[in-house]
Amino acid sequence: MQCGPAVGVSHERLRPAPFWAARVAGSGRRRYSVCHPVSSAPTVSILVPGPLRTYCAGAAELSVPAATVRAALEVLERTQPALYRNLCDETGAVRRHLNVFVNSDNVRDLDGVHTTLAEGDEVIVLPAVSGG
Repeated sequence: MQCGPAVGVSHERLRPAPFWAARVAGSGRRRYSVCHPVSSAPTVSILVPGPLRTYCAGAAELSVPAATVRAALEVLERTQPALYRNLCDETGAVRRHLNVFVNSDNVRDLDGVHTTLAEGDEVIVLPAVSGG
């Protein structure tokens, strides 16, 4: 939710401003904010492999609102910059040694980072395994 000052709008949900918010001058009353939903993007889970958990405070799973894999990566860029730098290169492309899956499907077999996500989908990041 994104909140802003209430400006004569009575049909939207109001919530009190934080305790530290300024009081209306001279009235002693607290200000109220109007809360608007930021987006209607579905909430998806990003499963983080063990070696990358150090870049997101040890979290094994992160929930983010995102309609596409690219949007999920953009949320990570803002909220978990250290993790994002280890997932994507300077151009924003997923690093070559990582595989990204939506549920059980590799995004390379779908629409790449433009793959559409639905509520409850799991985005799984796995390091590539090679050798013999």
